[in-house]
Amino acid sequence: MDIIKTKVFIIGFHKTGTTSLEEALKNLGYRVYGGDKHLLDFKSKSRLQEYLKKKTLNWDAVQDMPWPLVFKDLYEIYPEAKFILTKRETDNWIRSVVKYFARIRIPLHRKIYNVPCAEGHEKRYVEVYENHNREVLEFFNNKPNFLMMEQGKNFDYKTLCNFLDIAQIPSGDFPHARNNKKRTLPNYKIYRDLRSLYWNFKKRY
Repeated sequence: MDIIKTKVFIIGFHKTGTTSLEEALKNLGYRVYGGDKHLLDFKSKSRLQEYLKKKTLNWDAVQDMPWPLVFKDLYEIYPEAKFILTKRETDNWIRSVVKYFARIRIPLHRKIYNVPCAEGHEKRYVEVYENHNREVLEFFNNKPNFLMMEQGKNFDYKTLCNFLDIAQIPSGDFPHARNNKKRTLPNYKIYRDLRSLYWNFKKRY
């Protein structure tokens, strides 16, 4: 018989280590559900929460955008769940976002940030990112079921397992994105521009 786990909601923005945390949770036996663009389609709070209950029913954890934006609704539904804010120093975060998304006009991102793309609109991205982190920290102030995991500080199995009340801490390294030569290409603007043109044309963004 499967052990029923306390649900875990990763409420940090993209490019803050959410994929690494997803892999860590999977290694610990959690079933993790990814991004769901339909979360931003609802005008009614009751309809949104009905959808959230349905989508989270058979999963132990969720991560990826735009889940972080509905953290208050998730808390109302699951007040005993575990909430993890993944965080990254702002300058490093926006550089990573621009390198990865460049000028790709992703519809979901346009809904979140209300600008066409990341590159050229860094100020707006930073504003939304920092406002979200501030709002989360204020909301969960002194709540015991909340953890902030910050890259370069406490991204490790010990921190995660202690928070989740898991006694047996894995001995292996915490998952992280694999380094490869392709990761150096986004440093060059001409590459980012060409990639953006390709994806905007292919996806008809």
